[in-house]
Amino acid sequence: MIISHLIYDTSSLLACSLTCYSWYIASVSRLHYALTTRPDSWSYVPKAGWPTPLQNAAKFGLLPLVKKFRVHAPKYCCDRFSSERFNSRTLSQFSALTNIQELRLDNMDIPSFMPEVSQYFGHFLPTVRSLALGSPGGSHRQIIFFIGMFKHLEDLTLFNDEVEPWQSEPANDPTLVPPFAPPLRGRLVVSHLKREGLLKDMIELFGGIRFRYMNVSDVGETRLLLDACAGTLETLQLDLTDPRGEQLYPKRVLSPANDLSDS
Repeated sequence: MIISHLIYDTSSLLACSLTCYSWYIASVSRLHYALTTRPDSWSYVPKAGWPTPLQNAAKFGLLPLVKKFRVHAPKYCCDRFSSERFNSRTLSQFSALTNIQELRLDNMDIPSFMPEVSQYFGHFLPTVRSLALGSPGGSHRQIIFFIGMFKHLEDLTLFNDEVEPWQSEPANDPTLVPPFAPPLRGRLVVSHLKREGLLKDMIELFGGIRFRYMNVSDVGETRLLLDACAGTLETLQLDLTDPRGEQLYPKRVLSPANDLSDS
């Protein structure tokens, strides 16, 4: 009970872990619940750059305790998280993350992992329930195929997904079909999604989506999402500053008589 009150207080958890063996057992899982690394070769905190956090945790056998793993990249980071960052040693350590429930990957270069993508991410499939992709690289089919690998996926986040003018989007391969249709009945967060057709293709290939909670901002296919989840949606969060808001809020809804000030 004491430890449960300190799960967000790292310094106190560290102190508790040094008290006695039983307190160590109670606190160590919370101390190593989340693991974050960065794909960029330069970093303000060198020890946070890939693959140092992975190696340090592996050294002490702590990787099976990690339940939330994130490859974090700043919005305008040009470095991609690709298969080139793996060798036999780092792949072995990466595969020791066997209890991940929340997975977030920024700037992931999905084509670089194809077609052996299960060799890198197959150990995540039984446990991952929440997936976030920030600025993923690849065609619509490749992105959807990757999402479709996680057969128990409940929550999905997609953000900052756009192809820059100097980039060319890979051509879609119609033979690339996702291996599973995940449940997708938890929370959907989508923001700044510039690729038209990605969500439409995902809904068609998965045979529909059933999210209960939705947070949408600056997404051209918002109306499509609302229609697809009309039978299951319980909570919807929309931003009135959304640049695409005119598609969602008729002028009669935004009249002074209506109090829709924030979201």
